[in-house]
Amino acid sequence: MRNNIPEEDPPLQPLRVSEGWTMDYNNGLYELDVAPGVVADNSSWRVFKEDMLQMSHAGKNRIIDIGFYPEGDLEEGEYGMVMHEGDFTGKLIAELHTRDRALLVSTIERWMRKVSSGEM
Repeated sequence: MRNNIPEEDPPLQPLRVSEGWTMDYNNGLYELDVAPGVVADNSSWRVFKEDMLQMSHAGKNRIIDIGFYPEGDLEEGEYGMVMHEGDFTGKLIAELHTRDRALLVSTIERWMRKVSSGEM
């Protein structure tokens, strides 16, 4: 640890995953709020990156993708989340941009529930 900032990765963000969803990859959606100095400057790109999490629901033909844009920019960056029909070339169903991790997590879980129940 240097300057009270852990050098190892923080814990992954717990999620309540609804029925039918598959985690395609979890490249690090961490249980860590966006703020300057929350990670060492040379690690911000590793923790707040463009490719964080991707999930799919094959039965409902939906994909959710989450990243941080611009990568590693803790001053101006924000989470970006999209839901598409099929894959990334399919129709955009929903989109969210936020710096608020709690809002991001609640929206992920809400979208998953809505897709699983056929509302989205």
